[in-house]
Amino acid sequence: MINLNPNQLKAAEHTTGAMMVLAGPGSGKTAVITARAAHLVAAGIPAHNILIITYSKAAAQEMEQRFKNIFTAAGKLTPAVTFGTFHSAFYRILRRKNNHSLEQIFSEGERRTLIRGFLTELNYDLDDEFLSSVIGEMSLVRNELHDVSHYHSATIGAEHFRELLERYNAHKLEKNKIDFDDMLCHTYELLKSDQTELAYWRSKYTHIMIDEFQDINSVQFEMVKLLAAPKNNLFIVGDDDQSIYRFRGARPEFLLNFPNEYTGTAQVTLETNYRSTDSIISCANKLIKANKIRYDKSISGTGKTGPSPTLLVAEDQNREAVQIAEKIRALMKKGVDLNEIAVAFRLNMQARAFMDAFLNMNIPFKTRDEIPTIYDHWIAEDLFAYLRLARRLGLRQKVKYDPDATRIINKPFRFISKAFLQGIKKDDVDLFRAYSYSDSLHIATKTSIEELHRLLLNVAKHETSDAIRYIRKNINYDSHIIDVCEYRKLRPTGLFEIADELQEAAKQFKKPEEFIAHAQEAALLAQQQEQTGPCCTLTTLHSAKGLEFERVFIAGAVEGLIPSVRSKTAAEIEEERRLFYVGLTRAKNELYISTLKSRYDKPALPSQFLNGLL
Repeated sequence: MINLNPNQLKAAEHTTGAMMVLAGPGSGKTAVITARAAHLVAAGIPAHNILIITYSKAAAQEMEQRFKNIFTAAGKLTPAVTFGTFHSAFYRILRRKNNHSLEQIFSEGERRTLIRGFLTELNYDLDDEFLSSVIGEMSLVRNELHDVSHYHSATIGAEHFRELLERYNAHKLEKNKIDFDDMLCHTYELLKSDQTELAYWRSKYTHIMIDEFQDINSVQFEMVKLLAAPKNNLFIVGDDDQSIYRFRGARPEFLLNFPNEYTGTAQVTLETNYRSTDSIISCANKLIKANKIRYDKSISGTGKTGPSPTLLVAEDQNREAVQIAEKIRALMKKGVDLNEIAVAFRLNMQARAFMDAFLNMNIPFKTRDEIPTIYDHWIAEDLFAYLRLARRLGLRQKVKYDPDATRIINKPFRFISKAFLQGIKKDDVDLFRAYSYSDSLHIATKTSIEELHRLLLNVAKHETSDAIRYIRKNINYDSHIIDVCEYRKLRPTGLFEIADELQEAAKQFKKPEEFIAHAQEAALLAQQQEQTGPCCTLTTLHSAKGLEFERVFIAGAVEGLIPSVRSKTAAEIEEERRLFYVGLTRAKNELYISTLKSRYDKPALPSQFLNGLL
């Protein structure tokens, strides 16, 4: 047995029945799981009867390697314990029954392409983040076992959502394909309906271990319950304080209610954090104890000393990014490993300011999970089109039929027909001269084009950020955003934040062409997948889970971001606090929390989570 502390050893030596291990951050849960698997084998449980499930392929591979190391160190052959993700484990069950081949699986790229096409046919303006939100909601409905006929979509209208699901499912059926959600849902339906198959797999996996149990969703838990019964040799490891994926269907209630689900559940808490300094642990403990719905824990460290967490205060988002970038550049000069530095934030779009600052200061960086750049958003493309047109008019250049003109001509709606635009293309004439001699145009349309011409000339007189403000307010682009949201049946808050962020970014550039050139460079860099050499990590707080760094900067600790403006209920605020807790506990030695005095030219309040924290 590897070296374990008393609580770790108690968990590792558990053999039969249900057990719940509450594992705080940095508490060595992987060591416990691998040690427990080795103990089961030593106790006479056949290795092929042991199933260990975790949430990512990388985590499963790491766990399997550490399990192998135990036996390699002892000079023994590694027993054939099964390690995998929920998808890989349960797809194995599905393949045995239905003879599915790997070629039948819809890749994530194929799914995105197909759904993008369906949404385009439904006249939705698309960006990667919106597409991801729709796909995520489709997965949520499946994995939470919702009846779609009674489900009201938060991303698109209920009628469109049902149509989208119907078309998508029909396409899969026609092409004899399944996706990753089907791997779980079809397996659940199989186990629930086929007693022969269920009996086979119950005898196959007599001992089941699940890592990151706080992230489990409804269909996963229902499958596990079917498979583990009636002996219920179910060993779960998780931390209710790190349950942050409610939007995927994960809820801390599954972990909190586990002892009620399985009477007589043995319990142990891993309360020693081997990762962080005592001062960081103390800060994190103080934060999370404010949550009411949780298991009480007393997380302690190993006496590792280090600086107290530091509060940084910046005037706004741009200055915050520069301030943090300057600190990182100073660390670079001291020879600090950039790979051990992370900047974490609540929203993807916050990455914009850091990408800009790091580009300007030549600080190498990478993003987690391909964070989409704000400069690729359709709102950015609209505003850039406006700026380019205004510049050309300011330089007294002709504006003919081109992508910029056709992109914004009816944003907001100006009653300008496609036939008129096609005529401009055919006759190769200036858009803002054609209206004066066109007999086919209604007087209101002529007036509208004339007014757009006048307004664009005014845009050309402004510096970049003021020009964007003028486009939004005087040309009424914000009303177009509202129209889009009414069509999608969404609140406009999120899209206004995108526009606000672009307006904020533009403050750094006097001329629009400089801003657009910078945006193109930043977008290109964000698309680069391979990074050579050490680089700082930019990550959302959600994507930071499971990672650790010597130094962590948490940006934007203000009301409206942390916690999110969308979080209103007590349960939602508690999840936001858990998310902040995850961020704090990523740090090993140094932790910086940054707050703002203003955001989008409006006063900002420090996050409520900072009260009494530092």
